[in-house]
Amino acid sequence: EIKLPVEKKSLVQNSTRPFRIQKLTFKEAFFTDETISRAIVLLKEITSLKELEAINCMLEGKGIWNTEEIARSGQSFVETVTITKIMIQNFHLFFDLEGMESQINQLKRLTIASSNVFMVPCSLARNFSSLLYLDFHDNLLVNKRLEETICKGSWPLLQTLNLSQNSLKSLEETAKYISRLPKLNNLDISQNNFGEIPDACEWPKLLKYLNLSNTQIPKVTTCIPRTLEVLDVSGNNLKEFGLQLPSLKELYLTRNQLKTLPGAAPIPNVVALSVRRNKLNSFSKEEFEGARVGAVQLSLMECHRSLVVSLICVLVFLVILLLVAVGYKYHMVWYLRMTWAWLQAKRKPRRAPPKDVCYDAFVSYSENDSEWVEDTMVRELEQACPPFRLCLHKRDFVPGKWIVDNIIDSIEKSRKTLFVLSEHFVQSEWCKYELDFSHFRLFDENNDAAILVLLEPIQSQAIPKRFCKLRKIMNTKTYLEWPAGEAQQQVFWENLKGALKS
Repeated sequence: EIKLPVEKKSLVQNSTRPFRIQKLTFKEAFFTDETISRAIVLLKEITSLKELEAINCMLEGKGIWNTEEIARSGQSFVETVTITKIMIQNFHLFFDLEGMESQINQLKRLTIASSNVFMVPCSLARNFSSLLYLDFHDNLLVNKRLEETICKGSWPLLQTLNLSQNSLKSLEETAKYISRLPKLNNLDISQNNFGEIPDACEWPKLLKYLNLSNTQIPKVTTCIPRTLEVLDVSGNNLKEFGLQLPSLKELYLTRNQLKTLPGAAPIPNVVALSVRRNKLNSFSKEEFEGARVGAVQLSLMECHRSLVVSLICVLVFLVILLLVAVGYKYHMVWYLRMTWAWLQAKRKPRRAPPKDVCYDAFVSYSENDSEWVEDTMVRELEQACPPFRLCLHKRDFVPGKWIVDNIIDSIEKSRKTLFVLSEHFVQSEWCKYELDFSHFRLFDENNDAAILVLLEPIQSQAIPKRFCKLRKIMNTKTYLEWPAGEAQQQVFWENLKGALKS
């Protein structure tokens, strides 16, 4: 992320010779025609520098470089140049770099990727006299420009060429121009939309590695050279493969529509074959002509389908069994029922209209404490003057209605809720599975509506964690304790009546 200045002095003026730096990388740097010309001259002083790289850089200019000064400064020692995603404003007006011929004849590896390259002038291409590796992937090369980019006499020593992800349309023309490269043995023209494949093509005589994957070719023909040792035609929807390729050692047919394996006779020297993601259903001994397969990687499902299905069924059963056991232990069914009830209750008004309130208190208690509640407390409160009207589940719940709905309706129709707390209360299944919901809903709305009566000593730590609201209320709210002596019991009833009237 630097803007290079127009440097006049040496870049290595304070360095001690001999130089050792071998690679220099610019990332997101900003160049102009003037600064890049000067940088090329100054970098030649670093005689050990073998590789230059530019990633996501920007060049402002049209390629009008000071080629005379660059030429006078002598030969560059750089052998590898990699340029990735360079941004050139108005790249279609960029000049052909005439005059840079003397600077490129020692270059061995050149990569210009994702940079909108659409051609290389023939006069410049012919001066890459030492280049062995050329990568132009993800650019804008088309067949018409390829004729000039690979003109006769250009790239004379080139061995590896990558033209993948460009805009090449004609495989026949592409092969024709590439045949001008006498030393080429490795070619990648994948991810171009050829669509058609001719019956015959002209290729370099030494070509051994060809990548034609994802090129939309509908079939394979004798256009593919017989000299190949490695062929990749993956991702082309091929339905069959029957080419005679006597020298082929590796064949990649991934992501096609093959229903049968390629015949063994036409490709007798193959040692690696990839047929993943096709429509193969089975292999026969005849397809291999009895030859022993050295290494085949098949999935467990392909080899032992019935065993795998049985294991999956057993595992699914065990998982379901485990979920049921965990659900039972941690009361998951109860939580689901309470969640459903809570969602239903959310649709109702938070409080019943005053005209619908018909009880002074709804009484929540354990069945084990029913004798005290029904014989002692009900008699004392309902026979008082004036009497209190209490809602008891045994007496006032609507028959046939779900218990949780009865609880919700009773709480909404009562001014208070009276909780009779005891060891039985916090341990009872009734409270665990039904009344806890009413506790949460009541306390969420209005803590003042709750009256706690402690029938016997109970520690808040003994209350189950699901009664977290109740634990909090017991820690922050005063509650009434049922006394043992008769004199204190009279005071208890007066205090309870006062709480119900408040």
